[in-house]
Amino acid sequence: MTFWKNRPRQRTVLLFAAALSLSAALSAAAWIGFAHDRQPPAKPLPAPQPQALLPDTSRLQAGDWIFRSGVSVDSRFIKRISHSPYSHIGMVVQTDPHIVVAHATTDDDPNLPNQVLLTPLADFAAADKADAVAVARPRFLNASQRRQSADYAARLQGKPFVLDERNHQPFYCTHVVLDAVRRHAPQFNPKWQYLDIAVFRGEYLFPEAFTHEDIAWIYR
Repeated sequence: MTFWKNRPRQRTVLLFAAALSLSAALSAAAWIGFAHDRQPPAKPLPAPQPQALLPDTSRLQAGDWIFRSGVSVDSRFIKRISHSPYSHIGMVVQTDPHIVVAHATTDDDPNLPNQVLLTPLADFAAADKADAVAVARPRFLNASQRRQSADYAARLQGKPFVLDERNHQPFYCTHVVLDAVRRHAPQFNPKWQYLDIAVFRGEYLFPEAFTHEDIAWIYR
């Protein structure tokens, strides 16, 4: 008899407990939704930098000059003070099985700072380094002379980068091309630019000077 007498009370207790559980679950869900809505919106991911368009590599030859429009602060500074679209220059030293560029740089390869590098074209023109490249061929050198210039430039690999004015034995990107070309054209004399700003006082040789020489543009 006791079992039947207590059964309605047990049903009421169970229903009440179920109601409390449902109420707690709904409250928790509501709080989670509220807390989520209060979170600050996620910051949008930065837009990917565009890859510099590359020339048809079948048209490139050893000894060609390759210009780069850099995207770093230093590169923008160089372009501004030299009134040029280009901040860097190198020389094509290999065309098969892929294009390799000899160039003097401070930080293209963090493991090999401040020296002449031999860099695949795709890395030379990577989005974090360039927004454009151009290629020119010196018309005052024949194909054999250009190849020998390229061989000389390749042998400069590892030579230290020295940024200084003309009278203090500088060696930076333009000097890779200058030295290699002068092996076969001693009269080659691109125009130096005089600077008198901050710590830069004296004559410096910028990539822009090479655009005014006797060249044929292969790509730009």
